[in-house]
Amino acid sequence: MKAVYITEYGPVEGLVIGDAPMPEIRDKEVLVKVAYAGLRWGDVMARNGYPSRARPTPFVGGQEATGIIEAVGSAVEGWQPGDRVMAMPAGGAFAEYLVAHPRQLVKVPDHVPLEAMLAYPVNLRTAYYMVYAWAKVQEGERVLLHAAAGGVGLLALQILKRRFKDVSVVALASSEEKLELLRSEGADHVINRTTSDYVAEVLYIWGPKASGFTTGGERAGGVDVAFNGVSGPTLDTDWQVIRKRGRWVIYGFSAGRGRLDTSAFGYDGITIMPFSSIAWAGTPEYHEGTRFIEDWLATESLITPVIHPIDSMQAVQRAFETGGTIGKQVFEVAAL
Repeated sequence: MKAVYITEYGPVEGLVIGDAPMPEIRDKEVLVKVAYAGLRWGDVMARNGYPSRARPTPFVGGQEATGIIEAVGSAVEGWQPGDRVMAMPAGGAFAEYLVAHPRQLVKVPDHVPLEAMLAYPVNLRTAYYMVYAWAKVQEGERVLLHAAAGGVGLLALQILKRRFKDVSVVALASSEEKLELLRSEGADHVINRTTSDYVAEVLYIWGPKASGFTTGGERAGGVDVAFNGVSGPTLDTDWQVIRKRGRWVIYGFSAGRGRLDTSAFGYDGITIMPFSSIAWAGTPEYHEGTRFIEDWLATESLITPVIHPIDSMQAVQRAFETGGTIGKQVFEVAAL
């Protein structure tokens, strides 16, 4: 069967299309025939050997796929051949067949296309956590959203504009095409981060914040919440637009890891939250997120992902890693 291997850690040139042996299942596993595989930031991390390079290369990459169950192990209950599923394994999704444990499976509702489903169980859960569990966004607040046209950012924007009546969002992206998408999704203000100083633009929109010792508890302008999935140089600048007693959710580092020096804004009382969905696995918030995802799939208009042939894996991952993609990126693996 066709598969995409990580032959060596590092740049996308280490991704190679090759043949893989047909996997065999054990008693408590299922075999999934893959129709589509999704691209997520965890795939870039795995390719670059973060957080670990302990797994010897080569190995088949990919952490999410949708398809049809082909076979089930003798000890598997609740699943059967023919079921439409999304699988979220630790690896192996970039292949025509994958083996998964039932706990790694989510049923795909009949009305949801297999390719569209890939935008939700992982990305929407993160967006849900960002808005409700982490920042606890309230009506009347102002929000700064980095990478707003990405897989997570776009869903966060949709939540803020569809499920709240009075939350103002300034959305950042890197091209006019992305900005037009964000406008169509209801962003109140959009900023091209490649051609504008987003700090200056945000302070122009909402006025300068009150900062430092002498301003006491005054808040003035700026935003109540900043959602930052990019880190890098923005760790030196976001604080300049976050109001006193505001919240700063840092959930990724697509622009680099960077370092955070709090000495410049120590009197502003900003709550800094370096968060990951991993830490919420199995919690009440996790189960609330699951119910939110189920409701969203049943009631909201869904994203149409960008679909690529799996042979374009190198080019798509290169664009994804450098901010050159819009929305959810999906690979067509095999016809069902």
